[in-house]
Amino acid sequence: LPGPPVLTIEDLTLDDGRLEMTHLNLELRAGEVLGLAGMEGSGQRLLLQACAGLVRPAHGSLRIGRTDLTGKPYRLFHELGVAYVPAARLEEGLVPGLSFTEHIILAGAKKAGFIDWSQGEKEAAARIVEFNIRGQPSSRVESLSGGNQQRALLALVRSPLSLLLLEHPTRGLDVESTIYLWGKMQERLSQGTGIVFISAELEELLTYSDRIAVFFAGRMMGPFPASGLNVEQLGQLIGGKGVERV
Repeated sequence: LPGPPVLTIEDLTLDDGRLEMTHLNLELRAGEVLGLAGMEGSGQRLLLQACAGLVRPAHGSLRIGRTDLTGKPYRLFHELGVAYVPAARLEEGLVPGLSFTEHIILAGAKKAGFIDWSQGEKEAAARIVEFNIRGQPSSRVESLSGGNQQRALLALVRSPLSLLLLEHPTRGLDVESTIYLWGKMQERLSQGTGIVFISAELEELLTYSDRIAVFFAGRMMGPFPASGLNVEQLGQLIGGKGVERV
């Protein structure tokens, strides 16, 4: 059963200059998966970024656990156990030219100071085994395949975690990597992490979500229990139709 709330949104307004979304209300509990569906640019990415502290709300409130973080910087979201994994792995998530070891050291750095390279290499080697990454601690991240880049991104996400935000987590991945990724997500859920993810794959949304929120032209519908939807109904909602049938 889902635990206490990890994310609470009340009467939120978001505006990035291209799209305005108003009166957003949402609650996500520990161990729960919320899928975000919709055509590209319908507002789901804007909401995900707001939940990560990357977009400041124009109105309303956003709480992580019991802490009000409305308008607070990304750093505070991070400190409260929020992680954001973007769709653009090399453009936003990883740093081309840096090795996996260097990523591990950067991800764990608290402040400027002494860098323990030996410990960083040991940690990188351990994560490579744990996340089944086909590469070496010295491998530059751009040399890894798409599936291994995604595994590397997940390996950089800290534990424990209260909220994990994923943007198209399986885009471009083969079946093996997709199954592996969701296996890792199940481990996070069992530890009490709440997960919000965006996907264009309707089957993926229906398979892995407990509830699904649908976005159409800046409007959020739902969330609906995933068990009460099928592919046809979800497709109609994404197109702005069929709301009354759900």
